[in-house]
Amino acid sequence: MPAIAGKSLARRQLLFAQEAGCTAVIAFGGGASPDAIDFRHAVERAGMKYQVISTALALPGIIADDDSLLVLQPGLLPESPVALDLLKADGNRVLVVSAGPGVAAGLERIDLDRAWAGALTLPGRFLGKVANLPEDVAPAPALLRIALQQRLSEVRMSDAMLDDGRWSVIRTQDMAEARALLWQRTHLGDVPPGAPSRWLGRAMVAGKAVLEWRHLRAGLLVLTALLLGGGVLAGWFDMPALGFALVALAMPVIEGVLAIAQLGVAPFGKIRRWPWLRRVVDLALITLGVLSIDSLPHRVLFPPLVLGAALILLDLRSLPAWLEPLRDRMVIAGLVAVLALVIGPEMAIMLAATLVLAANLWPQRG
Repeated sequence: MPAIAGKSLARRQLLFAQEAGCTAVIAFGGGASPDAIDFRHAVERAGMKYQVISTALALPGIIADDDSLLVLQPGLLPESPVALDLLKADGNRVLVVSAGPGVAAGLERIDLDRAWAGALTLPGRFLGKVANLPEDVAPAPALLRIALQQRLSEVRMSDAMLDDGRWSVIRTQDMAEARALLWQRTHLGDVPPGAPSRWLGRAMVAGKAVLEWRHLRAGLLVLTALLLGGGVLAGWFDMPALGFALVALAMPVIEGVLAIAQLGVAPFGKIRRWPWLRRVVDLALITLGVLSIDSLPHRVLFPPLVLGAALILLDLRSLPAWLEPLRDRMVIAGLVAVLALVIGPEMAIMLAATLVLAANLWPQRG
């Protein structure tokens, strides 16, 4: 099958099946190709049973009457949470869309009014009907016909779901490559205009083959460590402007790491441990601030701590768009780096802290 961001459509369908609550996977084909073997290993790592059939007539012997079978159309990229909720609702059902948009998207027409949306759940007791079919029948269309003949409940999906990239049919690798960038944008979401480091980070990892670079995230983590470590060392050797500039450069690299992590668990997973990397930047800013100020202990500690605390508090607030850049560590570190060359590091940190505190005092948006 074609691959999207380093995972075949079969593995993308596996993610959907997991979220739907499936406990076993039945694949249709020979089962001996490299892709099939890779898929089998992915199923086993997910803790699910795996079987391969070469004919639809084998289904009744595998699935019990009280089981439910999730059927996915070959080539379907099923990543819509809305469709997932519809299928997880009580009772077996057939997902349908309007015929015109559905057929244009590569889905199978049912009649003049509706098309099969590419997914259905079927009770095991209906599978006895398969025995009356030819041996070489394609399983998915055959099971759809059985579901329709048995008047299984139908649920109509919104036609708009076919346009957002979360529910589509991809038949060739060329189609998959053309869809890769849209897939990334869909699962990363829009970048706020006031978050330049996030925009740069995502631009850094944009590309149809980015997730196929196995060591990219590790390389970016090493680069982050070098930039933050170099920034702290620059402060130690009395080069605060250089130090803050290096910390500023580390922020888009971290955003690139977070983007890769988010795409790696898309569409249904969430990253939980990686966002702490942003706090490492806060720690580096505070440490560098302490190293950059040559004065009495209270004057050394107070401005950097105020800046760090104000930044963390600002993350908890909603802000108007024109104030959003003040929560971006790249902007703040870059500002301090420039001001440190003109008015010295202590005054630069105090001025940056004043701006962030003022943003904290700005009235919340309703």
